[in-house]
Amino acid sequence: MALLSLPDPTSLPHPALPRFLGSPDAGERLLVVRTPAGTEAQRFAHGWAGGRGRVLPWPVENGHAVEAAEIISRVGALLEDPAAGRVAVVADQGAPVGRLAAAFPTRIAGPRDLHLTESEILTLAEQLSAGSAPDPAAGTLTTGEHTGGQPGRLPLPLTPRRIHQKTGGWFLPAAILIADPLGVQSARQSLFSALMRWLHPQDADGSISQAGYLPQFTEDVIDAFRPEGFGAMPSARDLESLGLLIRDGSGGWFMPWLVRDCLRDAMQEGHPHRVAELNRAVDEALAATGHIEAVVQRTVDARAWNRLEELLLEHWADLFVWNEPVLASAVNSFPRAEVAGVDVTAFMPGLLNATDPDTVPFTLPAQRPDHDRDEGLQRLRAGTARLYRTPDRKALTLGTIEVAYLRRVGLFTESADAAVRLNVALSAALSTTPVRPVMASFVRLQAGISLHLADRVAEAKTAYEKAFRWALRSSAEPLIAEVAGKLALLSIHQGNTDRARFWVAKVEAPLAQVRWARNVAAFAADVARAHLALTELDLVKAHAVLDELPPDLDTDEFWASHAALLVRAASVEGRGADAARWVLGWRQERPAAAQSPLAKRILSEAFHAARISAGDLTVVPGWDRNQELADLEALRCLLKGDSDAALRALRMPERFGQRNRNLSALIGVLARARCTPATVPDPVVRQLASIHQHGGALADLSAFHTLGWTPVFRRAGLVDDAGLARLQQLASPALVEREAPALTSREREVLQSLKAGMTRRQIAESTYRSENTIKGQIRSLYAKLGASSAAEAMEQARHFGL
Repeated sequence: MALLSLPDPTSLPHPALPRFLGSPDAGERLLVVRTPAGTEAQRFAHGWAGGRGRVLPWPVENGHAVEAAEIISRVGALLEDPAAGRVAVVADQGAPVGRLAAAFPTRIAGPRDLHLTESEILTLAEQLSAGSAPDPAAGTLTTGEHTGGQPGRLPLPLTPRRIHQKTGGWFLPAAILIADPLGVQSARQSLFSALMRWLHPQDADGSISQAGYLPQFTEDVIDAFRPEGFGAMPSARDLESLGLLIRDGSGGWFMPWLVRDCLRDAMQEGHPHRVAELNRAVDEALAATGHIEAVVQRTVDARAWNRLEELLLEHWADLFVWNEPVLASAVNSFPRAEVAGVDVTAFMPGLLNATDPDTVPFTLPAQRPDHDRDEGLQRLRAGTARLYRTPDRKALTLGTIEVAYLRRVGLFTESADAAVRLNVALSAALSTTPVRPVMASFVRLQAGISLHLADRVAEAKTAYEKAFRWALRSSAEPLIAEVAGKLALLSIHQGNTDRARFWVAKVEAPLAQVRWARNVAAFAADVARAHLALTELDLVKAHAVLDELPPDLDTDEFWASHAALLVRAASVEGRGADAARWVLGWRQERPAAAQSPLAKRILSEAFHAARISAGDLTVVPGWDRNQELADLEALRCLLKGDSDAALRALRMPERFGQRNRNLSALIGVLARARCTPATVPDPVVRQLASIHQHGGALADLSAFHTLGWTPVFRRAGLVDDAGLARLQQLASPALVEREAPALTSREREVLQSLKAGMTRRQIAESTYRSENTIKGQIRSLYAKLGASSAAEAMEQARHFGL
């Protein structure tokens, strides 16, 4: 493009002048404009003063400005006549404008006043396109081809926002890009000369130009940016006053692209040997202020693989917490992912699979690998064993990969064992080497998840609580929210509703600060909240939470908790028989995932609670090994009228959960009293009330509704009117103890094969039938026996004499 020729100030007034004139003033007649070239200071001053004869230049030549006394004299002469109007002085950098301001009431206009806003850039485009547009070869501006041929519209592809991002509203570069969207080089050249003349008197050592290397400008980043060999960089406000930073509309600043390019060009020309130090200082400043994803992206763009490996080793936990896709992208940029000599390339895709900001897909393979024979898993195990001798960040990284990957392939018991080793290694590392709080918290969290899914809840609770304390120290809101949510869900699984409420309350504040993957961080807490709503039989609140959860059960490692929640909600609604069938279906559809010890337990508990709610009084298998199943068995016996059997079921196992202790105590009082609602003595009623007031939930009383105890509970004050209404809405099914089911010959054959410990595939091969056929026969067998697993099927078969 030829030299740009703009219309005169009368034909083309400065678009920023109306904004300046609209700001408050004290009636000053003198304006001093002190801005670099390229902002059209003369045009701005002309618009203020009303004519060229009223605009005085105050140049600086060879480092010396025209004497202030001369400028003051000339300004005084122009202002002598009160009716003569305004006067403007356009001053270069270094002119002593304070002397002039002391002599006359003066308004000062700086770069911020003359930089065009997005709307003013649009105004400039409309002004330029409103007149004729000669051929650019003639040296005048052309606005090119307009969108849709309509006057007053910017040429494609640049919009006012795009031009503002590139130029920051510098008048001349903006006008060039309006005329020619491809004229970026011309715009940069016009800006480079203006900036260098403006900054040279005070930037001989590069203390200002170094700002061009910072990708973002906040006070904490600027404070942390300390490259060796440079003076202190100006503050953000000082950089703004120089015209280098522009307000972004949200209280912060940004550096226009062309300004950044010019400053970097100046540094490359004047101090090329210092560029590497500037880049290093930028990385350190960003990492120190929590912007590690920006550092990683810069390193990936530069293809600095050794540096990237160091960054990931130090900050992978930060990225996992704040922006997992960035971590996944960085890891995938390596042709081979290695930690301390162990190739982890094959393990990473399943661990870094965040493809959506709201969900983390989780799908287990149909068959679990053989841990003892899998060479990759054995190399991983050997690597962690070697590193744990002197644990450091590499050891913790590889150990975290191990526990997470073992869970992902369905080796839940092995993952829990690895989690124990990882916890020990972390404790040792914390005493010998610096470990970032966010890494310590994340490692404890991953260990806790593995222990939780293995149903080692006491150990998981300890790991989660330590993770929470480290998360607080790291101020990582996503981590704080997730760990608190896991503790809330674990409390539900322990039967401790008060602790669940405590931890759910800890989730709300940090979760409000989470911007990416909020649903992932909130999942466990949401499941716990819905469970808490069901303890009070509040279906409206429970469904409100359920509506926030993903519709697919395969969206989280704790999918079984979500499944159990759906079963319990359906049971309260009177659909227990349907809910019990859902459990059977899920176990068949997810054979590997359903084998985690936690999933087996909570699905079994939900299954038997569902069928008893539907009136099925068949014996509860395995009740002597599970506190909730023991309560269900005692309740079943009480519903049958067999108080002695109910008392037997209360003796073992020991109750640890708050709700389990409460419910067993209520059952025990009624079983020993051997009374009906009509004959219950007052001491028994008072005893029931005393038990219930210490942590009792409305759902604990629902089991006795079928036996007619609700009016007694209301008179004793155990329930209020709202609770009474919820209890009265519960279905009252017919109570039936099933007889031994009639099995077909095929089902008996399958039952014997299961008893022999055969898998579905082995049964199919031995009977010459397809696996799908065997799958259907197993589902039918489980339904007839009221079982949700092979172990329960065996126990039910023994109960029925089959």
